[in-house]
Amino acid sequence: MSPEDLVNLFDELAAKLFTRLQTQTEWGLTGTIPGQYEHDVVADELIVGPLLDAGLRVLTEESGISGDGDITVVVDPIDGSTNAARGLPWYATSLCAVDADGPLASGVYNLALGDRFTAIRGSGSEYSPSSCVALGDAIVSFSGWPNRHLGWRQYRTYGAAALDLCAVATGTFDAFIDVDAAHGVWDYLGAMLFCQESGCAVGELNGDELVVLETDARRGPIVASTPELLADIKTALHSG
Repeated sequence: MSPEDLVNLFDELAAKLFTRLQTQTEWGLTGTIPGQYEHDVVADELIVGPLLDAGLRVLTEESGISGDGDITVVVDPIDGSTNAARGLPWYATSLCAVDADGPLASGVYNLALGDRFTAIRGSGSEYSPSSCVALGDAIVSFSGWPNRHLGWRQYRTYGAAALDLCAVATGTFDAFIDVDAAHGVWDYLGAMLFCQESGCAVGELNGDELVVLETDARRGPIVASTPELLADIKTALHSG
């Protein structure tokens, strides 16, 4: 399957999920798995089957690894599930196809507002990040909370990593920092490719590899508008 075909498939699945959630009435916890919501299960069931039917291997937050194939699609059926449950319009579905060379094609879709962020490896992006080079001038989005002020100008904590990362690529935020290294690969991989193709600088809190196809791996993605800002952030994080 070509990268373009993958993006088309991701578009179709996101559109179906967007429509399905318009009729969703149960937004509470399932009571089965800690932190799992009813809409997480609905999204997972809608997305996984068509990916398997297309001959793809699938790794999702909700149902783990299934299928077989040379391409693995990493899926977060709904990133920002708590936001969705509380009616906050900042939650998304994220899909990223990974081949032997790494992330190949991805799509991140705001399921409340309909925003679409797609990327194909090596194809660039119509978006571009800000030109911010210093943490003191930056508006930073956080996951978790640092143990001290790092010197940022302003901060936001929106609660959906995929959309937060994409907001760096579009110039809305200057940087995103996970200070707890608490994210699964499904949380960030689709947005990471979009950020890279848009020209962002990408790193990891502890210097670990971000492209991991393991359900239990946890990472701390850091994305900045420029390499200079990324270096400034890393210095601030590790200096105290």
